[in-house]
Amino acid sequence: MSSRVQFDFRNRRYFFSAGIWLLVCLIGTAELIAAAPEVRVVTSAEEIYVGDSIDYQVEVQNVESPPRPDLSGFEELFDVAAKGDSSRNQSSITIINGKVSQQNILSHVFLYRLTPRIAGELTIPPAKVSIEGKTYSSEEVPLKVIAAEEQDLVLMEMKVNPSQVYPTQPFTVTLRVLVQPVPNNPKLDPLTPLTQRPPHLQVNWVDPPSGLTASDKQMWLQPMLSDDGVGFTLNDLSTRTDSFFGGSRAAVFNLMKGRESRKNFEGKDVDYFVYELSRTLTAEKTGEYALGPAFVKGTFVAGVERREYRGRRLVASSPAIKLEVREVPSPRPPTYCGGIGEYRVTASASPMKLRVGDPLTLTLKFDRGNQAGSLDLISAPGLAEIPELAENFDLIDKSPTGRVEGTSKLFTYALRPKRLSSGVPPLSISTFNPQSEQFETIATQPIPLEITEADRLSVGDIKGSLTTSSPAAIKSRAEGIFQNITNLSAVRNQRVSLLSYVVASGAVWGGAGVAIGLTALLRRRNSDERFVRRQQARSNAQRRLSEARSLTGKGDAKVALRTLRAALIGLIADLKNRVADGLTSADVREILAGSSVTEEDRAAVIRLLESIESAEYGGAQSVQIEEAMGETSRLIGRLTSGLERA
Repeated sequence: MSSRVQFDFRNRRYFFSAGIWLLVCLIGTAELIAAAPEVRVVTSAEEIYVGDSIDYQVEVQNVESPPRPDLSGFEELFDVAAKGDSSRNQSSITIINGKVSQQNILSHVFLYRLTPRIAGELTIPPAKVSIEGKTYSSEEVPLKVIAAEEQDLVLMEMKVNPSQVYPTQPFTVTLRVLVQPVPNNPKLDPLTPLTQRPPHLQVNWVDPPSGLTASDKQMWLQPMLSDDGVGFTLNDLSTRTDSFFGGSRAAVFNLMKGRESRKNFEGKDVDYFVYELSRTLTAEKTGEYALGPAFVKGTFVAGVERREYRGRRLVASSPAIKLEVREVPSPRPPTYCGGIGEYRVTASASPMKLRVGDPLTLTLKFDRGNQAGSLDLISAPGLAEIPELAENFDLIDKSPTGRVEGTSKLFTYALRPKRLSSGVPPLSISTFNPQSEQFETIATQPIPLEITEADRLSVGDIKGSLTTSSPAAIKSRAEGIFQNITNLSAVRNQRVSLLSYVVASGAVWGGAGVAIGLTALLRRRNSDERFVRRQQARSNAQRRLSEARSLTGKGDAKVALRTLRAALIGLIADLKNRVADGLTSADVREILAGSSVTEEDRAAVIRLLESIESAEYGGAQSVQIEEAMGETSRLIGRLTSGLERA
């Protein structure tokens, strides 16, 4: 009996001590080491050659979810390319003598690639971040950019033909690199000894700037791939290795065009080797475009010493050239719609039967031809300027907003017939022909309508009825109010119970509070972009995988591979709240390194992504599409599980 009492007492003492300890922990002061927001930057180099790029890292500290930094002012000196961002938030809790201390380290890193546009002692402007109405800035960073030296070993030049075009007109831009022959073997391609480290070209019009278009990049570059490794590497383009999961390497392009005699610095004739990179682009929007500058850097053969080649590392450049995409000349016809090039216009109306004054919907559809400008150039034609239409119809909406459907743009007008007529007349609309530099007229077919006179009402036709009100007759029954009640228990006490009303009111208000709370929670979750992205991440990836299977069935293997890559990149970006555009295999490797994804799965993801990326220039037909899809399907599930635990 005594041992049992002692056991109970010890239990009570144990639980009492645990309760006291828990209470101390709960009421202990949680110290949050808070500090003012801070913006720090780091660069990958302090000195580079013209044409080189540096990595620029912006770290925003002491802010949980900072906005993207403002790099306005950078464009004057640098080409800026965003390379993703990542959160590096950390949290730790310590308990000392019952006192709870919490330390949160908040850090978010944004990565950029900066390419200087000029040489000299440059200053990278401060990165700015606006937080709660206050702007925080980083320090300026000096950067030395070494200009290309004057030399005649390697020459570069660039030209565009023609230099002035209208939208829809094609033009050709050509980059030429001239290299002196090897001293002891003038017939040997001077790039042959450089296969271990081919010279590198940096050209900004490989991917056309916005407003210019070109044919598919792969179709353009594929025929120029070098079979023996002799040539130039180009931008960041890569090609796949022999095995599917073997990674990638820089693609080498054979640009040899022939020989050309030029005088060197000493005035002697030199039979240079000529290499050309040429592309035809098409202007879509008016404006002035800068093509270039272009750079080549590498080690070239400058001489022979003791039967061995002597290399010279150098950078050569070609300045940017201007392309002018001209505006359509003035004066312009009143019915000019903004179209440049070949268009076809059709009209449709609804309803086909109506009365004078009834509303009529008229739709104009512009179909873009092969030699036509951007549909963004097309605006709603001024139909009020067409006398045949304005005479018989009231134009209610004179400037409707157009909508784009594929290669067509549609405008919907609201009209009302003013009088009897045969229908909508042919509508003549003006476009501009850039070849002849003249305005031309395109017209719709007439639309026959059955228009009748509207009904007219006389005063006598207006009929109606007046209603009178009279007091309702009150009828009484002699039998009394309980005439139809035979069971007296049905007649209950009609007194009001205050307690019942209080309970009922409390239940109603409690239910309303729960409903409001649930609604607020759902709204908050639905408005939480991170939550929505994570919820939809796997289904979006599975949808892209299904699209890839469909494309494979249609024989479009290369687009299918791109879709598989989008499925993996999109899944990772959605689960980690990252911007998918611009994410590379290196970015994915960094993201997965800090996650719960196994090392085996990380390696599988990187191998698959690098293989897909390199296949764009190595030929997608050599890739095992079914194997890639199976691997993607497996990784979607593994990544979802691993990243959701992170």
